[in-house]
Parts: sequence; C-alpha cells; structure tokens
Amino acid sequence: MSYKVTSIGLKGLEGYRVQVQVQVVEGMESIVVVGLPDASVKESRERVSAALRSLGFSLVDMKVVINLSPAEQKKNGPLFDLAIAIGVLKSGNFLKEEIPV
Repeated sequence: MSYKVTSIGLKGLEGYRVQVQVQVVEGMESIVVVGLPDASVKESRERVSAALRSLGFSLVDMKVVINLSPAEQKKNGPLFDLAIAIGVLKSGNFLKEEIPV
C-alpha cells in the first residue's frame, strides 16, 4: 500500500511543496530514499526507524521505499522526518486512524 504526505522543502528562504510518497511491502528489511535527497535526508532512514522502534513499531521483514517529489529539486535537512514517519505508519497499517487534511 502506498501513502502520500505533503511536506515543505526550503530553497534559500523560499519554501516549496514536497510530496512524500511511502510504500511499505513485505521483503528484505531495507529503507530506500529516492528523489534527489542529500546526506541529511538519507539519514532520515535511521532517525525515523529508531523513533518508530522506540514507540514499539517494528519494520522487521519490511521493505520501505520513500519517494520525494519533485525529483528535480534537491532536498536537504531533516524537514521530511515527520512526513516520512507518518507515511510509514499509514502505509504499513500501523496507524488506522484517519488523518484530516
């Protein structure tokens, strides 16, 4: 199942909309971030998985693919961690409640 969350990226002082699309499927345990992320965004894998583990959610035997769109825009900073965490929880069916838009 795929889940989309809207976030904000920064380019200088200007903000732009970033679509965070998360897909969680059964498979070899891995987290992949695509969509021109820099090193700090790639580190979101560890921050988000550690936070979810501390809350009691296990990603064992799950493959998580995170797509940050628009792909042509460089993404930087930890701005997307919350959107990624929400996407993982909803896509992995850990969170059943509806999130109002």
